[in-house]
Amino acid sequence: MDRFSGPEDIYEELVENAPEDEEWLFGLVAFAVLEEQKIEWIKHQTENNGGPPSKHDIDNWYNQLPSGALLRAKDTAEARLTSYANDSINAYLDDFQKEIEEGVIVGEIQEIKKFWPQFGVNLAGGFISTLLFAALLTLVAFFVYNDTSPVEIGSKLGEYTEDISNE
Repeated sequence: MDRFSGPEDIYEELVENAPEDEEWLFGLVAFAVLEEQKIEWIKHQTENNGGPPSKHDIDNWYNQLPSGALLRAKDTAEARLTSYANDSINAYLDDFQKEIEEGVIVGEIQEIKKFWPQFGVNLAGGFISTLLFAALLTLVAFFVYNDTSPVEIGSKLGEYTEDISNE
């Protein structure tokens, strides 16, 4: 379609008859770009001609739109949508990065708070282990120092049990 009689024709061309590979949002933004141009033209006419243009003047504006106006509007729409998408992605990534950083920092602070109780448990466990090892080492040293064999221990235990049973 080379000539447009009004916004209905442009809407039909950009949104309703858009190719299958184009999203309807793309067509709506392109339509909004053309309508923004029309509003700017009306403002210009109002400032320079002492009043707003008539309905006939607006219809002529649509009628005089070149076919390339739709291509320029689509290019502008694509640039604006791309810019918006990039800004949205960057904002999301910034928020996501802040959440990760705050999560790591909070986790580290919580780990520090967990350190002292865990340190006390580890210290007590180490102390008890040391005492058990010292007791076992003392017992082994006692047997080695007295040079007592298991046979002698058994015979002394046998004598001891006989003495108890004789009483």
